Formats: sequence, C-alpha cells, structure tokens
Amino acid sequence: MNLSNAWRLALAAFLLVAGFSQFLAAQTASVRVPDLSGGWVRVDDVGSGSFGGLTSTFTAAVLTPEAAAVRAGGRDPDDVDPDKGPHAVGQPYIVTAGGCGGPPGIEPNSAALFLVQAKGEVLWIRENPGARHIYMDGRKHPDLTRWTPTNNGHSIGHYEDGALVIDTIGLSPGMVTAGGRRTPETHLTERLAVTPDGKRMTITYTWEDPRIYVKPHTYQISFDRVPPGGYAYEGWCDSSDPLQRQSVVPPKQLP
Repeated sequence: MNLSNAWRLALAAFLLVAGFSQFLAAQTASVRVPDLSGGWVRVDDVGSGSFGGLTSTFTAAVLTPEAAAVRAGGRDPDDVDPDKGPHAVGQPYIVTAGGCGGPPGIEPNSAALFLVQAKGEVLWIRENPGARHIYMDGRKHPDLTRWTPTNNGHSIGHYEDGALVIDTIGLSPGMVTAGGRRTPETHLTERLAVTPDGKRMTITYTWEDPRIYVKPHTYQISFDRVPPGGYAYEGWCDSSDPLQRQSVVPPKQLP
C-alpha cells in the first residue's frame, strides 16, 4: 500500500467516525426530557364521584382461563369492604387495605406523589412509606432467580418522545387494578406524559404477561401538579397494628 492510499483510508475512517458521532449527537439532542419534578395529585377527570369509582370506569382486563381461575379464588385489594352491607352502630369495618405500601404498591393513591429527576435515576416518593427508584443509567433488570419480589419491583427507564417510559418486573404476586393479576415475571410499562402547560400529567399503565393476559391490560390515571412551594407530608403507618385496617366505627346517630 502506498502512502497516498493509506491517507485515503485514514481520511475515510475519520469521516465515518465523525459522521457517526454527529448522528449520535443528533439523536441525543432529539430526546426531549419532560419536566416531571415536583408534586402531583391524582384527580378524578371522568366524573366518577369517588376514588373507588374512578377505577371502576377502567376497561376490565381480559384474562387467560388459567389466570381467571386463579383470580376467582382471590380477593381484589381495591375491594376493601367485601360484605357490602350496612354496618351497625359500634361495628367496625374496613376501609383501607392495611398494607403500608398499599396494594398494589406500584400505583399512587389519593396522597400526593413527588418525583425527583437526576441524570442516572428518577426518585418516586409518596406521602406514605416507601419509595421507588427508576434507574436511567442503562442497566438491565436483574436475574429474577436472584431477586426478592417486592411491592415496587425493579424499574428501569428512558425518555421517549417527550415522555418518561418505565419498565418494571419483579413485583410481588397479587391483583392488579381493573381485574388483572401479576407475578414477578409480569412486565409493567408506565408512560408519564405532561401537557404543554406543565400542569397535568397522565400515566398510562400497560400490563403484559402471556400467561395472564389475552391482550395487554391498559388504563390511564391523571394528576394535577402541586403548586410551587408544596411539599410532602410524612405518612405514618404500621402494618403490624391490627387497627390499621379498621378505620371506621359507625357512631350512634342522633334522632
């Protein structure tokens, strides 16, 4: 190879690398990072009239026969008052599910949630015990044979089309909103998108597991942004306290 050919090859290699670097830079610049930081409060945007009524409007999960049989033998964590009848004066009854993480744990309840965005991680903090870590550093999910299932599972995320997309596995077995089920192998995808004015956030939940769902089980929950200066209150909870589930004792009514 003469010197002229060597220079041509070197120049071609340089241009190839430079072009690829420009392509990567363009791709990176096209990733829009939404401003999710701060507090968010779940809202009833469908006029259901109650917190439980909101989830009742969701399209029910379509289960495989095997999953339907398993669920039929269980109890829906949202069904906190299973007897459905009137309660006598002094007769305590359940209005909370009792677990401090709250079933299914992965979803927010009526208390505010707060998001903190950093380069390698998004921290999801609730106004009660427990927090989620969404890893944004490119790591993979752990081997489930070496993972202990939890209410929050293991979450990794990335930004896509101006939204935060979270993929979660390793959840403890249990029920899912609107008639679903989950196991540690079930994949949950959450897509967090904010309106252009930054005041409303929508989370789209999609549960996928061929052993459980005939088709992906999807629903949405909306949130309003907490005004500037808002902050999280510390929520007290003790799952070992048997009265944690007993929230209401009907008092004697005046004539």
